[in-house]
Amino acid sequence: MSHQTSLPTEERTGAEPVDRGSVLELFDKLGTVVVPVAVGLYALLYMGFESVYDTFGITPEQAGLDQAGILGRLVTTLVVLFLALLPLGGMLVGAAWLFDRMTRGTAGRAIAWAREKPWPAAAVAALLSGSAYWGLLNGLEVTGTPVPVTVVAVALLGFLVPYRLLRARPVGRAGTRVLTSAFVGIGMGFVLVSWMTEGAEDIHANGNGNLVLQLAGFPNQWAAVRDGDGKAVSRERWLVLGQDGGSYVFYDCGRMTTVRRPIEATILTDVELDPDFTEGGTKQARRCGHALSTPSGSRSRG
Repeated sequence: MSHQTSLPTEERTGAEPVDRGSVLELFDKLGTVVVPVAVGLYALLYMGFESVYDTFGITPEQAGLDQAGILGRLVTTLVVLFLALLPLGGMLVGAAWLFDRMTRGTAGRAIAWAREKPWPAAAVAALLSGSAYWGLLNGLEVTGTPVPVTVVAVALLGFLVPYRLLRARPVGRAGTRVLTSAFVGIGMGFVLVSWMTEGAEDIHANGNGNLVLQLAGFPNQWAAVRDGDGKAVSRERWLVLGQDGGSYVFYDCGRMTTVRRPIEATILTDVELDPDFTEGGTKQARRCGHALSTPSGSRSRG
């Protein structure tokens, strides 16, 4: 009786090898990228909140913001960032696919070759990790030639060899993805922190913030403040920073001081969120003197 050896399905049919990956594997790889980015962003955005309130001489806790409150605001910010970056990522994938088609697959094969080679892959990961230092230098207002030179030097001298050694094993390759993603998230966070700080300084100067500060949930709210008898406390409106321990926390831009007043002895009128002190760009915003530049401010003189 003759025996016939069974051939694998791919050899018998001539079909392409079956992809042995799974949806769980895909989500696992995505998780090693998305989660570190989100953690890095959260950590830096929390620092951004501290920087924003430090502009007005207080801490977030003194404005009534605890960890849970900040977490809720930052989750909203992360969701908005995800929605904004998702189409951008899709456009990059589409552009890469189109370029691969135009080169008749040469670009795709070159990328696949580079991914398999340890040194090119480690170099790309090192440069991406250097983005954290790019964001840090921008946050420190360092501009010009020193920024890219510093980033490249840190990437090549500090990350290249360790990443090359990590890629020797599968666990090391997964660790490289996690570390690189975390550094990318930190770099993005430093950029957002600098924008938040710029918005806070803008509010400190003339009352107008920026979009990033709004998305982060900072309430740019101004109100005319009166005492319990209805008498105006100030000729100008104050920035309402929050409330804590039975007291309102205000920023008096005219005197450039932070003021606390008991809630039961304070009446807020002419409350306005994100006001336009330039009246649609027709006037130049003055430093402080916010209430005097708007009709509602004239009503707060009492």
